[in-house]
Amino acid sequence: MKRKVAEFGNKEIIAYTIENKKGMTLTALNYGAAITEICVPDRYDKKENVVVTYDNIEDYEKNPYYLGVVVGRTAGRTKEGLLIVNDNNYELEKNDGNNHLHGGVKGLAKRVWNVEEKQSSLIFTYVSEDGEDGYPGQVSFQLTYELSDNSDLIVSYYAETDSLTPINLTNHTYFNLSGNKERDIQEHSLQVASSNVYELDDESIPTRVVPVDEFRELDFRNGKKVKEALVSDHDQIVKVGNGIDHPFLLEDHSIKEKIVLTDHMSGRKLSVKTTDPAVVIYSGNQIKSSPLLNGGTANKYDGICLETQMPPNETERYLINKGETYQKQTIFSFATLND
Repeated sequence: MKRKVAEFGNKEIIAYTIENKKGMTLTALNYGAAITEICVPDRYDKKENVVVTYDNIEDYEKNPYYLGVVVGRTAGRTKEGLLIVNDNNYELEKNDGNNHLHGGVKGLAKRVWNVEEKQSSLIFTYVSEDGEDGYPGQVSFQLTYELSDNSDLIVSYYAETDSLTPINLTNHTYFNLSGNKERDIQEHSLQVASSNVYELDDESIPTRVVPVDEFRELDFRNGKKVKEALVSDHDQIVKVGNGIDHPFLLEDHSIKEKIVLTDHMSGRKLSVKTTDPAVVIYSGNQIKSSPLLNGGTANKYDGICLETQMPPNETERYLINKGETYQKQTIFSFATLND
């Protein structure tokens, strides 16, 4: 099902809704492939939206929090906006102080994508021209959102380029399993299969890898409430706005369960499998009182992002050349504690 919901710069913004046989639904826009709704049941079979969304569709045009969108060409921060490819320097847009963030002012998050709609999947395509946002090479992107009948959201990424260029995509959906943002995510339990995390400098640029044994606030290997990290006075927590905004290195690169997020009050559980070697976990530290979200005032910690990707600011690790393909997959599996 699709419907026109707005116009941004004389371009039609379309919302697409797909459904699986269990009644799980997903709604996404052709603008930034933004996920605006994922409706799944709680332990009492009450279906509610478990992602953070703007009240006014027009707020997706600027989207200051990157709600629900695909970000790239490169996710995360590039120090001083400097990209070096084949000994050539490229100056990327500086849209986060002196640094480049999430692909630039527009990036992939603020482009209108072509969409092919199927009963339980959406296929998004977009061609990024050479020089767009400062990046070299023309890149053809394909992104698929697919709902399985086991209540999985399967997110698949594919790209080809005509010359050497970095590609590191992720999805920036904020999850809140309480349903319709009834509560914030501080009481959610989080488990992450990661023994190592990146330390950040004062501009939130990853600098070095440290064992979580030395940074217990971010040791989620055995699972704990998110708020246990948020209340810490550790410098790494304070400097990002009293929260989490760190890349975690995952234990292996196979498509295995790496992350589990649970809201015990609603009984909802989200398990994440990915082929990516890292995940940036962001606890919504910079959310302010506007724009309005999910029928109410926006607040800090309204949602948590599980941004599977390559470690940011390590361009040499995700360069793709002509004749090569960029492919990866992340699976978000929803269940209840009764399952």
